Amino acid sequence: MTKIPYFIHNTNIGQNFLIDHSVVDYMINRAALTEKDRVLEIGPGEGILTEGLLSTDCASVCTLELDTRLKHVIDMLAIRNEKLTPLWGDAVQFDYENDLPWYPNRIIANIPYHITTPLLWMFLEKLAQHNLEYILLMVQLESAQRITSPEKHRERSPLGIMIEAMGTAQILRKVSANAFRPQPRVTSCLIEIKLKKNRELPSNKTWRALLARSFTQRRKTIVNNWIAGYSDMTKENAQSILDKHEIKQSVRAEELSLEKWFELVKESAFSLTSNNE
Repeated sequence: MTKIPYFIHNTNIGQNFLIDHSVVDYMINRAALTEKDRVLEIGPGEGILTEGLLSTDCASVCTLELDTRLKHVIDMLAIRNEKLTPLWGDAVQFDYENDLPWYPNRIIANIPYHITTPLLWMFLEKLAQHNLEYILLMVQLESAQRITSPEKHRERSPLGIMIEAMGTAQILRKVSANAFRPQPRVTSCLIEIKLKKNRELPSNKTWRALLARSFTQRRKTIVNNWIAGYSDMTKENAQSILDKHEIKQSVRAEELSLEKWFELVKESAFSLTSNNE
């Protein structure tokens, strides 16, 4: 395929282009695409993964790229294969509900690492309700560990809890820096996310606010974070809620199980405060 001059790789958008075909083969085999699948790829870069996706039995592929200097490469792939629809824009600002040619049921991509968290939130909020069921991403290992951290682990995060509530997430394998150009200075890995239930949760303002405010300052207890985050919350109210659900008053957000989060979100104290803001 057409090669891109090296200077284009030295962009300021944080993208390290995948160049290892064996990694692409692994991703394609893992995804096991069929004729029923419509795939969204974020940040196709030079198109090495795009070509792999197009070689499968999937029904269609849509790419979304910010750097228009790559346009001639992706457009050439679209000319050669009618399954491909290239789109151009910022993946974090893109209107996924209105500007895609169709809703994808699978997202497979090597994304710019610095947008991992906001991008995943966007996928969950805008596409999960439209039958998105599978996500396979190349991300920084540190980000993947936060997403997959279980209860009582210090790296546990609101995003990880949300994904646990909706399905499963697992780190599949680490990927060598030699698989990219330019080589990243961080450890990369592939993370696989399967969405199976609770597709409405990312749009639930009470649930989102509870998670966000409980994790505002990790070193603080949930009680202190609630008092700071909810205008109508007193220390007595917060302690009463914890006592009701048999949760220690010294607990921090990362210590709670998913079941406890589901219990807490039903409390009127959180619903009323969130809805009145």
